Amino acid sequence: MPRSVEEICAELDVAARFHQPMRHLTSLRTGGEIACVAFPDTPEKAAALVARLEEHGLRWSPLGYGTNLLVADGPLDRVAISLRQLKTPVVFEGCQVKVPAGYSLPRLVNQCADRGLSGIEGLAPIPGSVGGAVKMNAGSHGYEIADVIVSVDVARDGRVVTLPRETLDFAYRHSPFTERDLILGTTLQLRTGNPEASRAEIAEYRRHRAATQPVRDNSAGCIFKNPGPGLATGRIIDELGMKGETIGGATISPLHANFIVTDGSARAADVFALIERIRSRVREARGIELDMEVEVWE
Repeated sequence: MPRSVEEICAELDVAARFHQPMRHLTSLRTGGEIACVAFPDTPEKAAALVARLEEHGLRWSPLGYGTNLLVADGPLDRVAISLRQLKTPVVFEGCQVKVPAGYSLPRLVNQCADRGLSGIEGLAPIPGSVGGAVKMNAGSHGYEIADVIVSVDVARDGRVVTLPRETLDFAYRHSPFTERDLILGTTLQLRTGNPEASRAEIAEYRRHRAATQPVRDNSAGCIFKNPGPGLATGRIIDELGMKGETIGGATISPLHANFIVTDGSARAADVFALIERIRSRVREARGIELDMEVEVWE
């Protein structure tokens, strides 16, 4: 009976890389070394891998494109499961599209527009994977991915299980999926659209993002959720005069105050310290407790 990660991956024919620096695997460019990154190439292997790791008490986490992830400094004794090498194809059937979790969300939005399928144009500016978008119920410009989900495929007891939308409880930047769930893919229900109109809409959303967010800097997207209707966290932080504040190699973006950007010298500790400074100031000034939007590995 295999007990080590190396043995488990070898038995399941899952490619793996060991002792990988997370600063090279996240858009924030911070984080310590992780014990292993595994790359199953089929959903079945991914489900079997999760079951085997849990059987032996080995910690694991899903890893998408690392665009919404803050990883602590120091060694991480866990297995990151990347689905970017899944060989599962994207399947278009009428107005439905079935897509693997490791697929690029911006690429999917473009492909749907080219095929005359509408309903996810507002997700175009959001970097990262489809699985990550489902996990956080990603949304932008009035769109949320939960609005078009038909079903979600997940790993359960070593098998691939399909969960219908009506059994899933989504909310603002929230899904029913936890760190114990490996999302393997999803089926979306779109509607017939006009390719030219969709492309124009997508282009406008991307122009807006480039003008209002630090897209050329190292960041993990918005750090905090908006605290309520009509309340924008970025505006609250900006009103407190915190844009440009820096700790170590981490800075509150001068362009959008809900983004923390890093330089090549930043440590995760710098980012965590800046997050706590923001939370403390907002709590004292506005009586608001900010909730994290970015995922944290410690």
